[in-house]
Amino acid sequence: MKVNKEIYYHAYSKEEVFIGDIITFNDNTHNKMYDEVYSKDFKLNGIDANELLVKKRKNNELIFTKEEFELVLNTVSNDSFVLRELAFEEVRKTKYPNYPSRLSCLYVTKSKDEAIKWSSILKRNQKECKQILTLELTGDLYIFDGNLIKRQNLSYQEYLTIAEKYWNSKSYEIEELLFYGEAKVIAIEKI
Repeated sequence: MKVNKEIYYHAYSKEEVFIGDIITFNDNTHNKMYDEVYSKDFKLNGIDANELLVKKRKNNELIFTKEEFELVLNTVSNDSFVLRELAFEEVRKTKYPNYPSRLSCLYVTKSKDEAIKWSSILKRNQKECKQILTLELTGDLYIFDGNLIKRQNLSYQEYLTIAEKYWNSKSYEIEELLFYGEAKVIAIEKI
């Protein structure tokens, strides 16, 4: 759906922005999720979770420090997130190339209250959310079923099946709005 100077909201976590700034999202840009999929790794003193678990098993150690436990938990959570997003991107590229990439779009909401709810979800998932932006959007807005986006440990095939439902959704239990175009910052509310 085309939008022209329409007001939407965004739970924002990147670098500082200012009123009047214009942020562009298209196939040539990347959002924060892109960085999490392609760049994020978890290590503790240079050791990743797999190395830690192999070492613990070899030494018959069953007790984890808080830091070791968090390393394993973050790795498992992030790995399922990455697998899901790669599956969604594969289905989008092969079957729905006219839709925006979840890794380069701007996620927006219709109301400030919805953006605040998303910010609390982000914080629960250890994502930083500093402010709610009020944006004037001009470009293309797409609506999908956000209820299909969950942190689960599933097989790649299961994620591909869910991705097909997501990209082909016609009804929405929870609307997830993906935007491509120009977003002008109209107001900023620190949270």
